[in-house]
Amino acid sequence: YPEKEIGQADIIVTYLKTQQQDSLNSRKRKDNMILLIGKNISSFYSESTDRFINATHRFSNIADFQAFLSDPANNIRTGGSLYRVYKNFNEKEITTTDHIPSDSYLYKENLNLFDWKISGETDSLFGYKVQRATTCFGGREWIAWFAPEIPFNDGPYKFNGLPGLILKIHDTRNHYAFEVVSIDAPKEKTPILFTERTYIRTTKEGFSRAWNSFRESFIGNTEMIPDSHSRHIMSENLRRNNNPIELKAE
Repeated sequence: YPEKEIGQADIIVTYLKTQQQDSLNSRKRKDNMILLIGKNISSFYSESTDRFINATHRFSNIADFQAFLSDPANNIRTGGSLYRVYKNFNEKEITTTDHIPSDSYLYKENLNLFDWKISGETDSLFGYKVQRATTCFGGREWIAWFAPEIPFNDGPYKFNGLPGLILKIHDTRNHYAFEVVSIDAPKEKTPILFTERTYIRTTKEGFSRAWNSFRESFIGNTEMIPDSHSRHIMSENLRRNNNPIELKAE
């Protein structure tokens, strides 16, 4: 799919995302996430998913592609988050793209989603003095630590609006957490890209309904996959994927 340049990254922030996909199983899944921050726009996405997609474009021979994926030195993992979050600070909106098998979705939200409560509590994180803030979002209570000396009012996922870069944020159930692992200036020109494909344009609520409908219909109609072993694995994976980052589509 063609990609459109929508900005240039002034800073590259890598976060470790830890998530509990199954509300009944405390096992955590980890994924490195990239935040590219430009002058008035930012992009947030899974590093492993981006590596996988880029690898698919490099090889026309399936055997070479499989060999590339299986080489540990290439650090290619499947199963990363599929969504991308774009924040446009001029237009004060968030654009999210996400995928449900066979379809790509796009929805927009107001940038000012968060009612932050900033406390006087401070700490040190990644060599920076950080300050505590809390908010409610998506049916969860969140605790954030932001660095006033890093002058970007941005953060992982959709989080933004604090007077400093968010270095760490987690929900009070510890089901989801993002913590910074690196902050770098680009060594070379790093464009912020938007993938131009045919999206189903919807709302956050519409996407949530589409995902829940797919999940429930697949679990209830697994005969659509002829191989019983694959059918069981895919059904169980979907059944366990019951704890989204946003419990409520607000």
